[in-house]
Amino acid sequence: MIDEKTTVSQQPEPRPRRPARPPQPPASEKKDRTPFWILLAVIVGFMLPVCSCGVLFTTGLIGAGYMGTTTAGPALSNSGFGDSVAVVRVEGTIMSGDSADSSTNAVSGAIISELLAAEADPTIKAIVLRVDSPGGSVTGSSQIWETINAIEKPVVASMSSIAASGGYYVSAPADYIVARPDTLTGSLGVIMTVYDATELMEKVGLQVIAITSGENKAIGSMFTEMTPDQKAILETLLDESYTEFVRVISEGRGISKEEVMVLADGRVYSGRQALELGLIDQLGNFDDAITKAAELGGIQGDPNVIEFEHIPTFREMLTGFSTQFGKTDAERALELVSEFTAPNLEYRYVGPGGK
Repeated sequence: MIDEKTTVSQQPEPRPRRPARPPQPPASEKKDRTPFWILLAVIVGFMLPVCSCGVLFTTGLIGAGYMGTTTAGPALSNSGFGDSVAVVRVEGTIMSGDSADSSTNAVSGAIISELLAAEADPTIKAIVLRVDSPGGSVTGSSQIWETINAIEKPVVASMSSIAASGGYYVSAPADYIVARPDTLTGSLGVIMTVYDATELMEKVGLQVIAITSGENKAIGSMFTEMTPDQKAILETLLDESYTEFVRVISEGRGISKEEVMVLADGRVYSGRQALELGLIDQLGNFDDAITKAAELGGIQGDPNVIEFEHIPTFREMLTGFSTQFGKTDAERALELVSEFTAPNLEYRYVGPGGK
């Protein structure tokens, strides 16, 4: 008997079904990313040169030795060879401070550091103090004077267009003074400028109330009328500074105090008049001052002339940038108001030709 086997055909397994595709929005509804890519390209194009400049700038600072520098100081701009005459400049308004100001001011700290560096350098035999200043801060002028007075090397003051008031004060201790015939000098004396805005405030209807611990705490404020007693207090301070100015000139120029007080009535003198009065030693220019300094320093032949450059620290550079771009208009306005409301004693010439 034949067994009949039932043949069952094998069917292929069914393929797994693909997940259904989400419905696609019509072409008209697709977001146009072109503006995004254009904006991204603009940002990248702008940042690349900025970053490149930053890298180059930082590399330059490292190469120059600025990075990691914590204290600023003078550096020779021309070391040269042999015996030298150093030039230290007092240009612009004299201010009291420890480092160089970003504006065109003669900051006492920077000038003093250059004077001390010149004194310490054995190749420097004499110093020329190049003065082009109407003066300024009593404190700043006194600080510079003290340093020059203590220097043992010969110092020759070379007056440029103006060396008045504090500009003359810092020149007085020099061993020799050279000025141009048309130099404005003199203005020997002290000034304190006080503004009175009380009438203006009445017109605009503004009232300032100052709550003070004493009747003289707000002395000199432009918002309060000064009393005769308060004026006398400020005049006492003025007289002290004036007496010191007279002493400095008398000792520096070898003139009696009585003679100095006749000259020190605040008027300015030309270089020619100053020579006749004994306030300077010679009419001449900058080269004449260099020649005289070399002579006093015992230098044979033409001297090597060097100048100092103030090297800012990396921190000072960053501070300068933040100061320039970080102040609001309101902060600048407050600084201006403070300048007018805070009276300061100054050895400063404020007439025509002053800066």
